[in-house]
Amino acid sequence: MAESIPNFFKPVINVLINGIDYSLVTAEFTVYSDLRGKADTCRITLEDHEGTRGEAIAKGDSLALKWGYEGGILTEIFRGVVLDSNHDDPLEIRGIDYNTILNATRILQTYQDDNVGGLMKALLKGVGLGLDIEECDVVVDRIPFFNRTIRECVDSLTAIANRETGDEHFDYIRAGVFHWGKKDLEQVPVAVFTTGVNIIDFQLNEDGLSELLTMISPVQHSQIIEIDGEDYFVEKIEYIWDNGGRTRMGVQKIC
Repeated sequence: MAESIPNFFKPVINVLINGIDYSLVTAEFTVYSDLRGKADTCRITLEDHEGTRGEAIAKGDSLALKWGYEGGILTEIFRGVVLDSNHDDPLEIRGIDYNTILNATRILQTYQDDNVGGLMKALLKGVGLGLDIEECDVVVDRIPFFNRTIRECVDSLTAIANRETGDEHFDYIRAGVFHWGKKDLEQVPVAVFTTGVNIIDFQLNEDGLSELLTMISPVQHSQIIEIDGEDYFVEKIEYIWDNGGRTRMGVQKIC
């Protein structure tokens, strides 16, 4: 019996809002994700000829979007909540990832005699996210947080870690997990792109981020890809669906 392989001519969109599947009426979407950004965002346009779908969607509803090909494993490219919608036809919905939790929760507490990793775990305990926090031995003698959001507290601890270690640390939320640490440049490339095969356009920039445009490619930032035999780290990514799918990546060559 032949193995089941993805049909790369049939892209699949899966949109769930508050547990309801809106995939069949999704006309357009854009998802933007940046390793250095504060939150992932999305904009989804749904058909709503009868003017009833807008009534069923409210601010704060859960919002998830997966993308891929028929027969293959779909990749979740966005998970968060509805930020607002225009309640019109077409129905345009804006979403933001679960950084909303970090921005909505305030801390009034003083922490002391713990390392940055331990303080991160203490801050994020109970927010409903899984934690993937890299070990960091920088010890903070005392740090008071007076009516500051968890997002602001995390940024303060990251700044301390960067200053004391000389390394850059980043955080992002993906698939319900809060990740914090340095770039992982040792991972295996998750996708291979070749000129004349699966690259629409590649603008090489030796001094900054290069830009790669491909067909639907559910790659995510903080992953490594191979372009014409060279490895690149994905810094930012934009997924676009409008009468066809595109993925635009900002990438940095790994020396």
